[in-house]
Amino acid sequence: MIVPQPTAFLLHKFAVLAFVSVLLPAAFAQSINVDDVRASILQQQNPTALTSSGDVAPLEGRIDPNAYLVGPGDGFDLSIGGRNSQSRRIRVSADGRLVIPDVGSFDVADRTLRSVQNEVRSSIRQHYRYVDSDIVLGDPRQFYVHVSGAVIIPGRHVMTPIARVDDALVAAMAGASPQQFRGLTPSRKMLLARAQGDFETTTLSELGQLTPTRLLTPHSDYIPAFRNVLVTHLDGTVDRVDMLRYYATGSIDSNPYLRDGDAVSLQFFDPTQSSVRVSGAVAEPGAYDYRPDDTALALLLIAYGPDAEAQIEEVRLMRSSGRTPQVLTLRASELATTPLEPGDQLYVLPRNANVGTVGVVGATYFPTSYPIRIGETTLRDLVDMAGGFLPDALIRGAYLEREPTMMDEESATENRDLALEPTLRIDVQESAIADAAFNLTRLSTLSYVEKRYLTREFLSKQRLSIDFESALREGAPPIYLRDGDRVVVPFDLGSVYVFGQVFRPGHVPFVEGRTFEDYIAYAGGRSQGATDSYVLVASGGLIPADQAATISSGDLVFVNRQFIAEDRFTQQAVIQERSMDLQESRAESDSTFRIISTALAAISTVVTVVLLFQK
Repeated sequence: MIVPQPTAFLLHKFAVLAFVSVLLPAAFAQSINVDDVRASILQQQNPTALTSSGDVAPLEGRIDPNAYLVGPGDGFDLSIGGRNSQSRRIRVSADGRLVIPDVGSFDVADRTLRSVQNEVRSSIRQHYRYVDSDIVLGDPRQFYVHVSGAVIIPGRHVMTPIARVDDALVAAMAGASPQQFRGLTPSRKMLLARAQGDFETTTLSELGQLTPTRLLTPHSDYIPAFRNVLVTHLDGTVDRVDMLRYYATGSIDSNPYLRDGDAVSLQFFDPTQSSVRVSGAVAEPGAYDYRPDDTALALLLIAYGPDAEAQIEEVRLMRSSGRTPQVLTLRASELATTPLEPGDQLYVLPRNANVGTVGVVGATYFPTSYPIRIGETTLRDLVDMAGGFLPDALIRGAYLEREPTMMDEESATENRDLALEPTLRIDVQESAIADAAFNLTRLSTLSYVEKRYLTREFLSKQRLSIDFESALREGAPPIYLRDGDRVVVPFDLGSVYVFGQVFRPGHVPFVEGRTFEDYIAYAGGRSQGATDSYVLVASGGLIPADQAATISSGDLVFVNRQFIAEDRFTQQAVIQERSMDLQESRAESDSTFRIISTALAAISTVVTVVLLFQK
């Protein structure tokens, strides 16, 4: 029989108490701490609850006696000195009274710890005048809070007075069964990881993009309103808690303490109707639920961080609530006093937008990253900052890399990293190439092999067409740098690199006057399947070997081979493409044959008719 959880809890507690009081000797039973047994049972009932065993309860520091509200279940430690010193645990009764034998009964519910201690200490010292006595809070109580809305496990959860709203949300997320976990979207699994203590891997964007419990599809239009967590107290008052501000800034004012019987509700909101958006130079761009007291600064503290007011210089506010859309410019001093409306959008202008960073690697005196001013710093300035070229620098082989420009730059970067990383599995590389090839060549009539060639070339780092030796001469037109550029200056190894279809590919010592055939012969000669030869000059151009006037140090000699598919994926695609081409060719031949046959039959018929008439 399946017993409901509260009933099972009572039966469990009854069984433990019966075991303690009946089966064990009376003397030993008296040494059992019933409070510890109770805490253990509650912990088994809800593994995510905050335990109240006095020596293990997690604390943020010393409890503030002026803020802590006493309630039913709190355990006070009473100590009375003298010859027959006493120490006992006294718990506040269910109706909120603290009863101290020989001293009196005190109504302590919903009073601050400071006021309770002052009153009780005064009464104790009047009764025990000549001995030291004191009363302190030894064991914070446990109580239920009710959690509802966009959580995995709604319902009652055990908390303590030193628990905060975040603890209630975490308890309502942790402990999901494998069946529940299987039905979660990736974003909900991220929040589950947050509840289990792995918050470092969860960003605010992932936290805010949760799908509702009742709509477990990843394309839900509604997301949890973490900036409007409602906490309803037993007295009917309601607090509106901004949990995202707490997560972003650590402000404990945005994560208040829980009270007995609180109801915590994490509701949903429609980002198309009741949201405010942030974009631009912020760490967490996106849509956030609107708060009635929202200001531009309150939102930026979440999307930018605690330094928003000090670091942000200018913000554009786009407002479309009126008949005519407005675009307002806000300075830093106006952020805290500018109220927001649902549908507002904030765009944070980057600080020092014309400042960037470029890198220098290779044969310079100080190869590292350097700050630049975009549109002002030139290639010559960068070479000067790097200390100039080393004596063994191959200047004619230096080049400037620049990131490819395209609509979806993030997708291009991801595909490039996957396609050109040799340590990844071949199927991962092929998937990245296929994805990029579809986007780049979907409107073209290129063959499969041609599409792959174009895609590989496009995904590779793009070089600026620059002759370094000419560009750095006095009087040459300036070449302005952009953020993310990288200058590569290779070393002159005094050799020619021979590779491809040769027996011993590698570096061959450079000798003035040698031809490409001499270098191929030095590398062991051509192997089986070798075809044409090419020279890749150090400046980056590939030319047929027999057209190379001279071979210089730093050049590369490449010996091509007969076409062989690089991998099984390419081989299958090429075979399929050739098969389709062959079928099309046969179809064209059959069509041509039928046309010719029809024409010949018609001519034969005409000739036969003419001959009959002549007779």
